[in-house]
Amino acid sequence: MVQGYQGDNLSKNNTIMACVKHFALYGAAESGRDYNTTDMSLNRMYNEYLPPYKAALDAGAGSIMASFNDINGIPATANKWLLTDLLRKQWGFKGFVVSDYTGVSEMIEHGIGNLQQVSGRALNAGLDMDMVSEGFLTTLKKSLAEGKVNIATINASCRLILEAKYKLGLFDDPYRYCSEERAKTEILTPANLKLAREAAAQTFVLLKNQNHTLPLKKPAQLR
Repeated sequence: MVQGYQGDNLSKNNTIMACVKHFALYGAAESGRDYNTTDMSLNRMYNEYLPPYKAALDAGAGSIMASFNDINGIPATANKWLLTDLLRKQWGFKGFVVSDYTGVSEMIEHGIGNLQQVSGRALNAGLDMDMVSEGFLTTLKKSLAEGKVNIATINASCRLILEAKYKLGLFDDPYRYCSEERAKTEILTPANLKLAREAAAQTFVLLKNQNHTLPLKKPAQLR
C-alpha cells in the first residue's frame, strides 16, 4: 500500500505521501476505548504490535501519525521514548511525525498540562506537526522565549515539513492535486465508474431472510 500510494516519484500528480497510523498500540487500548491507557510489556510490544509499523516505514512511508492512547502512562503524542528513541534512533525514520486530529490539545484531558505545556512536551518528544489543536501555532513562540523549547528543535521539525512539501512538488505547483480539468478527464470517467461499480458489487454480502424476518412489521421498525 505504501508503494502504491507513493509510487517512484512523489512529485507526480497521481501519487500521495503515505502516513502510517496510529503509532503506536492504538488497537491495544484498555477495553478498546479510544484515548485509553495501554499497559504493554516490551516483549509483546516488539513481537506482536510494532512489526507492521516497522514494515510500513521500511517500505518508505514518508510520514507517521501519533496515536491518541497513552503507552504505560505517557500519551503517545508526547512520548519521547516512542517518537524519538524508538522511531528516530532505533528505526532511523527520516520523515515527519504528525499528531492525530486535536491529539495535542486532548492531552490536556490526560492531565499533562495546559495547551502551552502539552504543545512543548509534544515538540520536545519528537512531534513535528500539530494537526488542528493549533498549540504549536499559538504557544511555541512563548515557550521559546521562556526556554521551554529551543530553536534547534523547532527548525528540525520545520525542515522535515518543508522537505516533505518539496518532495511532493508543492513548491513548484501548490495546486497540483486540485486540478478541475484533470478531475473531468481522469477521475469520473466511464471506465473508472464502471470499475468502481464492479468493485462495490464484489463487496456485497447476501443475507438469508430466514423465517421471513424482513421486512420488519411497522411496530418493530426503528424510528
